[in-house]
Amino acid sequence: MILTEIYRNVDDIPDIESYHIETAMVKSDDLLKSIQRVTTDHGNDYGIRLEDENQVLESGSAFKIGEKRLLVISVIPDEMILVKPKNIDEMGVIAHLLGNLHKPVQVKDGTISLLLDKVVVNTLDKRHADYEIKQIKLDEPLKYADLTNGK
Repeated sequence: MILTEIYRNVDDIPDIESYHIETAMVKSDDLLKSIQRVTTDHGNDYGIRLEDENQVLESGSAFKIGEKRLLVISVIPDEMILVKPKNIDEMGVIAHLLGNLHKPVQVKDGTISLLLDKVVVNTLDKRHADYEIKQIKLDEPLKYADLTNGK
């Protein structure tokens, strides 16, 4: 079965307990793919081919696979580096370094998050930057800087 349209996010379905749910575990990078094949916890294979370019997969994306049956996408936790710069100057320096390494990041609440990478860890250690490594389940994929001005 090829699934072409996200029904809703599982968190936004009011009568979710009335559905039979199959779950497909994907890597956070897979959230960027509009075409892919997934295998559910029930052992069923499904193809996903999003026809609407405005739809984007996220953790919790639900597809209808039958009457009162859903396929829900769940993200496998990633090993992440969480950098907490001490001040705006350090934020600028670290952001510049990560940009030069061409790493996709997420910046939220003064913390820079990115996938674990030995080169980044060595770079942060040399700068004596404050960071920690944790397993995190991303709701959306990390993104590279968009230099196209939205065009």
